[in-house]
Amino acid sequence: MIPTRPPAAFVGALGIVIVIVAGLVIATTGRDLPFGLDQPWHDFLLSQQNPVGYAVARFLNVAGGTLSMTIVTAILTAGLAIRRHFTAAVSVALTVAVASGLSSLIKITVARPRPSDGIVPAGSTSFPSGHTTTAAAITVALVIAFPFVWSRVLAAVWIPLMAASRNYLLVHWLSDVLAGAVLGASVALLVAAAVSAVRARILKEPSPDRAPITG
Repeated sequence: MIPTRPPAAFVGALGIVIVIVAGLVIATTGRDLPFGLDQPWHDFLLSQQNPVGYAVARFLNVAGGTLSMTIVTAILTAGLAIRRHFTAAVSVALTVAVASGLSSLIKITVARPRPSDGIVPAGSTSFPSGHTTTAAAITVALVIAFPFVWSRVLAAVWIPLMAASRNYLLVHWLSDVLAGAVLGASVALLVAAAVSAVRARILKEPSPDRAPITG
């Protein structure tokens, strides 16, 4: 028997649950402490600081910030709608909105402090990385809507680059950016499945002006 691929909705929901559980573990076992590879990776990047890396990371700090990504999402959604890719437009907009909202909610709940030696201004809480969450959300949503080489390359480059930049600026632990990537991608899968299900249901339902005449 050929194994079947798990439904996207299940994978997305599972990913979100994993991030929430990880956040609860952090909140209940020592939110002030790094764990696993957090400290070694942080110390390594601290030793690799240089002007070029700093400039690139600072650019990504702005490019992946709330204001920039809100503008990008609005332009992208409008462009998709104009080109009549309505399902993709709704999926991208909903994915970014839900992922950002869920990330903020988890941040408030977990309340994990950032590393103390961050080199750019940042908010007070660290888990998960909002920049990485949004990067994963928007690019994975595009991969789902347009499963071509360009979208896959964009996701494969943009997500790790954004995650690494947050660590390089010392404002997030490694576990923060990993959780952000999982959260963003998981929300994209779940939203795409939900939008697809709603669209399929709408297309199957006859419109009122085409309802069969009876009696």
